[in-house]
Amino acid sequence: MKNLAPNPEGLLPLVGQIYDSATDPARLPGVLRLFNEFVRGTTTQLFIRDIGTGAILASQVGDAAQEAMGRHYVSHWGAFDPRVKWLASRPANKVLRCHEQFDDAFVAGSSFYQDFMVPHGLRWSLAGRYPGEPGTETVIVNMRPAGARPYEPWAANALLELLPHFERSGAIAAKLERQAAAVQSAMAMMKSLPTPCLLTDHVGRCLEGNEAFSLALEPLAMRLATGRVRFVRPDVQARWESALFEAHTTALPATMVFTDAGGRQWKARLLPWQPAVEAGDNADTKMIVALFSEVPAQAHPMPQPGSMAATARLTRAEVEVLAGLLKGLPAKAIAARRSASVNTVRTQIVSILEKTGYSSQKELMASFSVSMLPDSAFASSAFDSQPRIGETVSR
Repeated sequence: MKNLAPNPEGLLPLVGQIYDSATDPARLPGVLRLFNEFVRGTTTQLFIRDIGTGAILASQVGDAAQEAMGRHYVSHWGAFDPRVKWLASRPANKVLRCHEQFDDAFVAGSSFYQDFMVPHGLRWSLAGRYPGEPGTETVIVNMRPAGARPYEPWAANALLELLPHFERSGAIAAKLERQAAAVQSAMAMMKSLPTPCLLTDHVGRCLEGNEAFSLALEPLAMRLATGRVRFVRPDVQARWESALFEAHTTALPATMVFTDAGGRQWKARLLPWQPAVEAGDNADTKMIVALFSEVPAQAHPMPQPGSMAATARLTRAEVEVLAGLLKGLPAKAIAARRSASVNTVRTQIVSILEKTGYSSQKELMASFSVSMLPDSAFASSAFDSQPRIGETVSR
């Protein structure tokens, strides 16, 4: 009965434990122990290897009694491991059962086996690998003593099924680690500011806030619910969500102005925070820093959004850009019409929103009309007859 293959359904709890270890690395030794029990081995080792140099960067073993072996492997024997060399020359979906590749004559003449494996009471190995962070790979090896049987096909199949789960779990853990570093970097900056600051992720969850933000929650008529900022007034909450969405999708600063419970006016400046990461990883690291500052009382009231007085604060170039927006043109088309760069036009759009008191282009365009503006290059009938960029001219 001992040699019978275990029930394959026994892998399911192990798969769950593998993904749990992504968020709690302290669980990884337990995962390695469970795998060791499933394949009836003596110990399981997981190590990270630099593909370019062959150096072993880190090692983890499931059995605390084997930690000294793991350290010895990293410091010296990893560079002479014939199992790693065999795996490196094969596709990642190939699993090594060492008795199929290394016979007794090879083992007798191998210093790796004679001076490392045998002194630790080990002989048989089952190994597989998967890609890790750029330039690295991770190898998982289970080992049995000389008195045990070589690994059966079912054990190799079990490892082959688990390797993709180990790979995905490792990728999740790496992304969480990078995000944690980015949060710490942003928090270091925020703590130095006396004004309330909040760090949100790409879906608006509250990651961190400085001390001033915690003290300002009640005066600003805000609260934290299910990890998100919630304003007491529904209209302010809607503007906040709109500004968050705009800052995330455009990667440009967004601004909203609101009034607190005491009648004071505040400005929330939302700045996209994009730490340096590897290509293709941007979607998981986008964050937004929200800076709250009280708007000083003014001798003259702020012009109402959408009024002629609001447009009087715009420069001639900003009026031209506003006219283009009201014509329904994207920033790229406005830039082409004005012989300007797209970044310049986007900066002007941010300035227009600040000066007119709106938090999004959608609100701005709903409150203005081209007829409210002075003459512009976008207001001419000749321009109306020209095709827009991306439009097809019908015959």
